[in-house]
Amino acid sequence: MKHAYCIVAFNNWTLLEKLIMLLDDERNDIYIHIDKNIKVYHIDHFKGFARYSRVFFLNRLSGSWGTPGLADIQLEFYKMATKTERYLYYHLLSGVCLPLKTQDEIHSFFDLHQGKEFVHFVSRPPVEEYIYKRYSLYHFFLKYVRGKGFFRKALLGVIGEKLSIMLQELFKIDRQSDIRDILSYGSNWSSVTHELAVYAVTQTDEIVKRTRHTFAPDECVLQTLVYHSDFKNNLYCKDYNDNYKANQRYIDWNRGNPYIWTANDYDEIMNSGFLFARKFDMDTDSEIINRIYNEIIQKQQRD
Repeated sequence: MKHAYCIVAFNNWTLLEKLIMLLDDERNDIYIHIDKNIKVYHIDHFKGFARYSRVFFLNRLSGSWGTPGLADIQLEFYKMATKTERYLYYHLLSGVCLPLKTQDEIHSFFDLHQGKEFVHFVSRPPVEEYIYKRYSLYHFFLKYVRGKGFFRKALLGVIGEKLSIMLQELFKIDRQSDIRDILSYGSNWSSVTHELAVYAVTQTDEIVKRTRHTFAPDECVLQTLVYHSDFKNNLYCKDYNDNYKANQRYIDWNRGNPYIWTANDYDEIMNSGFLFARKFDMDTDSEIINRIYNEIIQKQQRD
């Protein structure tokens, strides 16, 4: 059975091209989402970087950080991919990720752990109060905070958001009180089975209702679905302890937001045991990207 990869891209187009080439394999299909707020011409040219994989483009949505857009993109991926084919795994990657293993190694890993769900949890619910407020209150002005222009960001955004939150707290608004004890959060980057992807699609209407005007719902949707279902019994890591082995993404939040890997980190990354890493940036350090790319391509050619 094949794997489906969804790449959520905003920039770093040269890096995106390299990512596509590293995922390119007859055992993979690649789904690409390019944010609707980004001007990109000749999107179809990205297909040219895949010789063996089929490449699909998702409907372009607004995926600004903190808004419901990233959760919408994930659901759109599941909806489109599950209708296209029954895949063994559905992987969500950002456009600034890279695989750290060859395709043979990645497929062998998931064959070995077939049926496990690779979903990251920061902790076991209930979540901390400041996290809960992301979802329990309405964030009507968030789109302005993340928008452009001083007037929109400062007045409509920051001030409007603060006043709105104060009023809701005064009147004790709590739109998620019925799921307070199961609402969970963690990294949205994940690898899930066909069964979980289909289940998420069936819950789309409920998810949309719950996540409109919330803050960073992409970090809670999948976790809450899993924790409130039998899928939690299939988690690859069941410790709920913020261990990124759970989703096999090597991400460092201690040195950055997240930290951007550099050439000095090459040995650390390649010896980490993880399947994927985030975050890379061509302008910050292209050497690390090229070294990883060349290493994997050469190894795949030898194999």
